[in-house]
Amino acid sequence: MFSIRKNAVYKRINRRKFLELGGGAATALGAGSMTLGLSSLITRTPVQAASSDDAKWKQYAGSKLVFLSENTPPSFAIRDNIKAFTDLTGIEVTILTDDLPVVQQKLGIDLRSGKSDYTLGYVQDKPIGAPFGDMFADMTPMFGDATLPQDPEGYGDDAWFENFLSACGRFYDKGKIVALPYDAAVACTFYRQDLFEANSKDFEAEYGYRLEFNKDSTWKNVTDMAAFFKKAKEAGKDVPYGYAQHQGSFAWTTQLDIQRFLFANGRWMDWNIDDVYGSKEPGKTNWGDAQSILMMQKFKDLADVCHPDNLANGTLELNTVYQSGNIAMQTQYHEFAASIEDEKTSRAAGGKTAYAPCPKGDPSWITNGGEAVNGTNCGIGGIGINGNASEDLKRAAYIFAIWSVSKDNQYNVLKGLGGTPTRKSVVALPDVQAAKQRPTTMPNALTFDAVYDYGIKNPHFVLGPKIPNANEYHSILAAEMQKCLSNEQSAEDTCKTIQTQLDELNNAG
Repeated sequence: MFSIRKNAVYKRINRRKFLELGGGAATALGAGSMTLGLSSLITRTPVQAASSDDAKWKQYAGSKLVFLSENTPPSFAIRDNIKAFTDLTGIEVTILTDDLPVVQQKLGIDLRSGKSDYTLGYVQDKPIGAPFGDMFADMTPMFGDATLPQDPEGYGDDAWFENFLSACGRFYDKGKIVALPYDAAVACTFYRQDLFEANSKDFEAEYGYRLEFNKDSTWKNVTDMAAFFKKAKEAGKDVPYGYAQHQGSFAWTTQLDIQRFLFANGRWMDWNIDDVYGSKEPGKTNWGDAQSILMMQKFKDLADVCHPDNLANGTLELNTVYQSGNIAMQTQYHEFAASIEDEKTSRAAGGKTAYAPCPKGDPSWITNGGEAVNGTNCGIGGIGINGNASEDLKRAAYIFAIWSVSKDNQYNVLKGLGGTPTRKSVVALPDVQAAKQRPTTMPNALTFDAVYDYGIKNPHFVLGPKIPNANEYHSILAAEMQKCLSNEQSAEDTCKTIQTQLDELNNAG
């Protein structure tokens, strides 16, 4: 989900330039085949329901597909193992990877223009699925189609972790599924257990409770911990800063950062809409209410005791700061555990880091009568099929999609590059269960108790908001939050300004 971004600011190119770079669909008919877009090619051998499984897998042998994805571990792993798919099906797949904002832009141009240069696309739930969900093909007619190969585990909700299929596959419509869960980034807490133990006596003397973190630790506790480490650091003690937020220039992860905080304290939500499927008409926002103003102030209080580069640290930079030993705790996505546990590059490796659910809300911070929960959010990426493609192109793409998200592929990604499974059956495997404890050969599995067994369960999990203007929302929120955290405007003014802009954006004034 969160890959290395050369520049997180959205770069825009005009349509003419995009076509000059190869974005146009040059269509040519050959002997029994059709070339489409960026070297896509369809060749078909008709099959019947009674045909062999081998024939169903190979019915599009000789075809070529293009898959545009974010540069995530599953994408790299499938690209590196693509020969296995070609041997099975005879289909060649070109896998193009780039930073998420670039993928979003290119897919958006392709989908909106009526082209299908990218037969398959990476459907990241809010940034890509929310604005473009209607433009991807509905996969449900192909589930169970006797003329197509099918996964023995099927594609129902029970095959995946709770709400994962809906997160990336359903937008505004419960019946239509436009993507299959491909990779997952779910938030949890990473903390330096060794530093907590070494400093607990001093912390307890000042705050009256032990310096430890568990599922009952609150955001108020996190603020205390951050303040303690900052004070000790500035007094000359050999300790890192305590905490840092996901600020920086990638607006979506900034929105995710405060969303966890808001949802933990009273299960506050941005709009009164369905959190799973979203809404095309969200109406008036809840920003500007008393709870949001209080939380913005508490978020600012936490920022004031964070690492001094707090405003510059996006998700990747924050993980680097933690990895280099400059903070004692971070709320981070569970796919990053593999890098944290790499002793060649990380000072936080070797059993120093422990993993727990996201911080819990504090009852004294809740004014809306809601529940204190371990607010947990995510980015669930899916593989979707371009709705502009021909029927045969969609069928060939479906064959690639189901192979990519299979149990065997996900297991291999977890073992190899440190992926994060979306199928429950992968985590149920005996060696994956064993890998949840040290010593482990699958470091991401160290997070699985905190994430799969706790964080994604009700009432802790927040999925949305899915709205057509999701990316505009992220940008507005990030810009105004930066002003608040840098002392340019008050928490109340920040929330009221966000309210005004969002209601104007969604014609809900």
